[in-house]
Amino acid sequence: MQTIKYGYPDLNEQLDTGITYHEKAFEFSFQDHESLKQYVAFYRNCGAGFSPLPHRYKTNQVSLPIEFFANLALSPGYEPSENEHSVFYCTKELEGSMIEGNVNDALIIASGNHLSIGLVIRGKCIGKVFALEDIKPLVLADDMADIPSDIEGIIKLGDNFKEFINALSADDDDIEQWEEDFGE
Repeated sequence: MQTIKYGYPDLNEQLDTGITYHEKAFEFSFQDHESLKQYVAFYRNCGAGFSPLPHRYKTNQVSLPIEFFANLALSPGYEPSENEHSVFYCTKELEGSMIEGNVNDALIIASGNHLSIGLVIRGKCIGKVFALEDIKPLVLADDMADIPSDIEGIIKLGDNFKEFINALSADDDDIEQWEEDFGE
């Protein structure tokens, strides 16, 4: 799985507490599926933050910029419900209005330019990663085996978290600009 660097990294010091918090709040375990384990391994290695590099999910049909990866660790001095860059806050913000069907079937793990990036945590679609335009609802039915591809504003980004991360890229201009802005 490729490494992601951040221009503005979040602290990673309370990750274990954050994992326990999210599992309890959303009533699931990150051990439930290989893709969820991949997400935790990625987070332990790379953390979260703003201005990631690489930061673009690109296919022949779409190019999606990612602005930040939401914080899974608990930030000192902040409740997850108050920290607008936490996985908990980003997920709850869309719950009820955007992710319908089974409550809390996906965690919002990243965001970019009017998009929310989700990781499914339950059902037959467990482990899949998707992008959701902020104005489109996603219904995850119990019998749904895959993220729908025929609905405008909903894009499947990977069958698992590793596939999603490995698909991120940056062109030479993006890398040069990032290095000018953040060093390295």
